Amino acid sequence: MPHKHDAAAIEAHLLDLESADWLEASRDWWPRFLFRSDHVENAADILNRGELLSRAAASDGALIKKDSGSPQHIAQLAPTHRRLVRLYFRPRTPTQYSNEGIRPHKKIKYGAHMPVPVYLLFSSSLLMEQGVSFSQGRLTATSKLGNSAAFLRKMNFKDIYHNRSVGRLGESHRRAEILNARHSEILVQDRLCLEHLKYVVCRSGPERDTLLNLLEPDARDNWVRRILEDDGRGRLFHKLGTFVNNVHLSEGGSQFSFHCPPDPSWRGPFNLEIEWSGSSKDYIYSDQSFDAQESPFTMEFPDGVMLQRYNVILKLNDDIAYFGKFRKDDSFLEPF
Repeated sequence: MPHKHDAAAIEAHLLDLESADWLEASRDWWPRFLFRSDHVENAADILNRGELLSRAAASDGALIKKDSGSPQHIAQLAPTHRRLVRLYFRPRTPTQYSNEGIRPHKKIKYGAHMPVPVYLLFSSSLLMEQGVSFSQGRLTATSKLGNSAAFLRKMNFKDIYHNRSVGRLGESHRRAEILNARHSEILVQDRLCLEHLKYVVCRSGPERDTLLNLLEPDARDNWVRRILEDDGRGRLFHKLGTFVNNVHLSEGGSQFSFHCPPDPSWRGPFNLEIEWSGSSKDYIYSDQSFDAQESPFTMEFPDGVMLQRYNVILKLNDDIAYFGKFRKDDSFLEPF
């Protein structure tokens, strides 16, 4: 896409934001990127396809593997809004707090659930391209929209990037205003190619492996060096819910370690299902009342079976949590 006539002014404003004295080190990199989170299977489809589609286009092509949006909010979207690709100015939006991580059914809020979130980090230079608009707050029928440097300068980035409590101990008198600002969006009509996509970030090594194993060979070769494991410093994820934090695969079985939320009520019960395939015989283990524990969960193959090569998929409540591959003849377990 060609640049807007005021692209230089947009770039200057982004540089001003990055150096603002109110933006501490943990957030001063946010102005360099635009953010999109998707369930790992959706993220794999985006990378395989080479473009990000609007909700309408993805729905028309039956391309949404896991819909993480709130049904109530989706029902309120105007048809024109459904045809927009939507990014955010920041990670850790209020929506992310509501839907991130594999949760027991009773912990799922507003019907929104993103079991394995993956972040796509686009260069903020996208804002300078023609056809790219911005919303002040969450996209609704009454949202103020603009596409110019002047409009961007009027947006309250102190509220957009706000990262403190807005509850009883915070700025409760402005709670709704701040939460709405955190949802401010970047909007592109119908589809967005990935030329501005710089990094893809996963919560853990096993979730990175899962994404890589869901990619087609060409896409994996293209993106593998830009698919990163979160080191915690960027504070991309709330790390809510349960997820696979570490895995050890061997000839005789598999060992899984889980990230366990401090509150035990978030750790289950889950319907756990693990399937090993690719050998002369497939193996399946299931537990309909599984609670994640701090100690590793180990499954050995029956009767002392030793497998040289296999794929393993672990699901919690029918949501894929891990997809790995073991090859004894490989010197490492990376899935490429």
